[in-house]
Amino acid sequence: KDVWYEAGAVWYSHKDGYTLATELKPDEGTLELPEGRVRVQLQSDGSIHDVSVYDIEKLNPPELDLCEDLSDLVSVNECSVLHTLCSRAKAHQPLTRAGPNLLALWPPVSSSSKGSRGRRGDIGEGSGPLQALARRVYVSMVCERRDQSLVALGRSGSGKSSLCQAFTLELIRQARSAGGNLSPSSRVAVVLSIDFNHAGHAAAAHFQTMLLEKWSVCRTAAEGENSFLVFSQMLSGLSTELRTELQLHQLKEHNSFGITCPTKLEEKQRAAAGFMKLQSAMNTLGFSPEEQKAIWRVLAGIYHLGVAGTCKVGRRQFLSVESAHTAALMLGCDGEELHTAVFKHHLRELLQRATSGARERSAPEHMQDGPKLTGAQCVEGMAAGLYEELFTAVVSLINRALCSQQLSLSSVSVVDAPGFSSPKLRSAEGAAGFSDLCRNYLQERLLELYSMHTFTHTLQRYTQEAVSVDFMPPESSPSEVVCALDHPGLQVRGSESDPRGLLWVLDEEISTPGSSESTLLQRPLQCEISHLMGSEPVRYDLSGWFSLVQNNPSVLNASQLLQNSSNVCVRSLFARGASAPPVCRGVGGIEGAVSQRCLQRNTAVRKTLNTGPAALRRHSQAVAIKLQADALLSVIRRSRPVFLQCVSLRNDGGGADVPALRKQLSYTHVMAALQLYRTGFPEHMSLSDFRCRFQALSPPVMKRYGSVFITPDEKKAVEELLTDLDLDKKSVVLGASRVLMKRGVLFSLNEQRDALVLEWLLYLQASCRGHLGRLRYRRMKVEQMAMRCIQRNLRILSSVSGWSWWKLINRVRPMLSVNMDEQRLRVKEDEISALRRRLGKSEKDRTELRQTVENLESKVTAVVSELSDERFRADAVTQALDAERTERLRLSRENKELQVTPTSPQHLSAQDSLLVCFILRNKRKGVVASSPPSILKIGNINVDLQHSVSQIEEFPTESCAETLEKQLEEEKQKLKSREALNSAATESELQLQLDCAQTEVEFLRRRLQQNEDRLEAEKLSLQLLDTKVQDLQAQLDQSKRSVVDLKRHCRRLTSDLQDARVLSDTLQGRAHDINRKQRSELTQALKQVDSEREQKDRAIHENTALCAEILGFRKTLKVLGSRKGRLRGGDYTTG
Repeated sequence: KDVWYEAGAVWYSHKDGYTLATELKPDEGTLELPEGRVRVQLQSDGSIHDVSVYDIEKLNPPELDLCEDLSDLVSVNECSVLHTLCSRAKAHQPLTRAGPNLLALWPPVSSSSKGSRGRRGDIGEGSGPLQALARRVYVSMVCERRDQSLVALGRSGSGKSSLCQAFTLELIRQARSAGGNLSPSSRVAVVLSIDFNHAGHAAAAHFQTMLLEKWSVCRTAAEGENSFLVFSQMLSGLSTELRTELQLHQLKEHNSFGITCPTKLEEKQRAAAGFMKLQSAMNTLGFSPEEQKAIWRVLAGIYHLGVAGTCKVGRRQFLSVESAHTAALMLGCDGEELHTAVFKHHLRELLQRATSGARERSAPEHMQDGPKLTGAQCVEGMAAGLYEELFTAVVSLINRALCSQQLSLSSVSVVDAPGFSSPKLRSAEGAAGFSDLCRNYLQERLLELYSMHTFTHTLQRYTQEAVSVDFMPPESSPSEVVCALDHPGLQVRGSESDPRGLLWVLDEEISTPGSSESTLLQRPLQCEISHLMGSEPVRYDLSGWFSLVQNNPSVLNASQLLQNSSNVCVRSLFARGASAPPVCRGVGGIEGAVSQRCLQRNTAVRKTLNTGPAALRRHSQAVAIKLQADALLSVIRRSRPVFLQCVSLRNDGGGADVPALRKQLSYTHVMAALQLYRTGFPEHMSLSDFRCRFQALSPPVMKRYGSVFITPDEKKAVEELLTDLDLDKKSVVLGASRVLMKRGVLFSLNEQRDALVLEWLLYLQASCRGHLGRLRYRRMKVEQMAMRCIQRNLRILSSVSGWSWWKLINRVRPMLSVNMDEQRLRVKEDEISALRRRLGKSEKDRTELRQTVENLESKVTAVVSELSDERFRADAVTQALDAERTERLRLSRENKELQVTPTSPQHLSAQDSLLVCFILRNKRKGVVASSPPSILKIGNINVDLQHSVSQIEEFPTESCAETLEKQLEEEKQKLKSREALNSAATESELQLQLDCAQTEVEFLRRRLQQNEDRLEAEKLSLQLLDTKVQDLQAQLDQSKRSVVDLKRHCRRLTSDLQDARVLSDTLQGRAHDINRKQRSELTQALKQVDSEREQKDRAIHENTALCAEILGFRKTLKVLGSRKGRLRGGDYTTG
């Protein structure tokens, strides 16, 4: 019979997700399934399926369905992780720890009941994992005195900004300080750094912004994206006075930037409420009314520029001159100046060179000639430049409000970068644009940093410490996509196969003279990049990218227009950014540093932007994207990063999209990171730090090595400390310079240390209270003695106040004080003269110091002038290098064009000329003739010759044809003369030649027959070889499939082995703890028994002594009784 019995519950993994099933095993007498197949019964519908053994995964206990840390699972596999995440999301617990990092699901899955339905914005409020992460980061920052950082990864719209805000507020709560709710934009990478002082309190904060999508201010209408909210809020919430002042009381219907006021009532009310919140935030941050008015004026100027538009036909000029004059009035300039700054770049450069020194006049000509831009590109560049300058100024005002003069010890940085974006995720049609490429490139860089920090650096640390860990890193890495985007070319001209990234290719095409989008893209060019390690392929459309990456002079003129504004409010607001170099103007928050930590961060950013090979092309917009990403990573690398992996959970239907969740977990390598975290040693400390922190747990080690005057052998001291602590040998490994620990060991040691320190603190507190009480008692005794003394003196004074001699003393005492005042006056005059002498000496020293300072200032001025000269020389060298690079590219293109240019007919040889003539004549007659013997002799040149002939036909060839026909007639005459000479030969010679020819023909027939036989044999052998190749190809495919199966089986076995090893280590650790507790309890019991025995012996000894005393007392009582009896007997006798 076909009998199967249930073996246990398992997970069945399929392409749509996972299903709970029951594994079936065959009973005795039942045929077994083929190898690698297993039978399961689905618990959802009871159906039975025969599936592959690799689709079956182990099931964890039900109590681990809501496990807060994925590393605590008994069996770590894909289905178990997905089930735990979905279960926690349904239970409104979207935050889950994945080892040292945090995994967040967004948005949370709502339940059917109304009472358990939570708000969407409160994902991180009161969450245990988020509080634990904030506390761990805060404690690590305070204890180790090292900067920490939180980096958010994930798709666009996966809740990164909300979680970063929740983490910031929770971190400030841990520091017991107040914080604000700041909402960074999703179109810019924001770094919020919170500085902490020595007391662990939040002292200051600092904002840094990079990779601002400034072109979105004018490209939103064409691309179909949402515009910046500040425009709609301003147009909906402005007061009547401001609206009249900014000339926004009558809004135009057409705007080339797509900036319009909301038409629906709900949207308008929401925008007005947002504008009120924005004004309230500005007032809270200390924005003055003049600064707020300057901000609204610039935004209104951008709006009026969009209304002005540009002419599409004819010369470059504004379409609406009235709106252009209104925009100029808002910016604080006249209409002609705005027109010159937007369109007439060459006139502005001529005016600058005429009014500047010799340095600007000697600029290279190729730097003076600007790119050929359309009118729309000029207006869009001006709007983008104005918004970029305004955004940088607002960030500076925010930093001014958050800065502090307190000395900061360390800081925590929260990095919120734009998420991964693609038209597929937005449910849009068409290809992605340049802004999507910038976002995805930044996410690839952050993902590469995550991979290096999680796997590469950890394995390198194990190798340096000579610690063996059985782990194989993932095969895929984001480095391939990153290199495909930003890999720089060789500085010296290399081969044509020199790999270059897409950004460098764009930079080279932009810097090539005469290159434009129309010449490069003869047809619509699109490319596809497999992002996120191949899981998210994105198709990009390169149309319109030239206008975004080329140097637009209107963008640079925007800053000068604002700095030279006639409006005092606008000019004062943008005067701070005048000293910033051009390469740093796209980065916000790098000027006006106050604290030391802020200065260090800004220095790291400036160093990244101004050094390295890429800094030579820092003026290029394409290379600036790479430089700003490098600057962001340099800020993160200065700290210890913790990653917040945001995962999008819900699909359009409202349920959990398990395949998308599986894809997002695959490219972040969550499973591999958990395996390394479970099997490796994630917690580590240096030898000296470990000894200094935990030597209090061992009194002998502390007594031996606790003195500051002794320099101990750290490794020997740590070995003695570990031996005394009696830790499990598998949980702690002593490396070359560090102590590496399994997960949970450091937490246990910290708990023991905290308990011991708490006991010491209680004892210290009791001692301090006793000492303070004794001091208070002594002070009360002194006060009591003083009161008694005062009371006694008052009684004596009241008794002697009526005496005559006391009255005499009161009259004489003022007379004696006059002499004493004169003596005091003389002493004061002597002191004044001494002070005058000291004052003269100090004034002389001050004069000398002032002269020294003036000399040093003159020297500093000379050094600064020399430094400016050196900077000018460096700029000149950079410009020369750019000119040389441009010339090299132009020459390489000309060289390629010359190589492709066909050879002229005058350079052909005589034989080639005959061949050309032969082909030409046949073509003119319309006869397709076979190639003459002379063509067969140069077979490898035939293709080139035919190409040359086809090229020759395009030009007038009458003279060439006549020359070739004359040469052909001469050759024919020579051939006829040779035939006449040959006819004069004898018949015998002809017969001999005929016999030789017949012999040769017979010989050639035999050779031909042999060749045919050999060819048949070769054909048979070729067929056999083809058959063998097909068999080998089938075997190869089968071996590849078997290799894939073996790899899957090996991974499955490795995962099971690691789970078993982790479980064994956990059980051994528990057994070791139990044994240690039993030993400690046994030791305490033995000590208690000994103490009780001593108390018993002491009691027996005291009982014996008391019995002896009782006996002595009884004897004494008897003696006294006998004496008393005798005394009474004597009294009676006397009586």
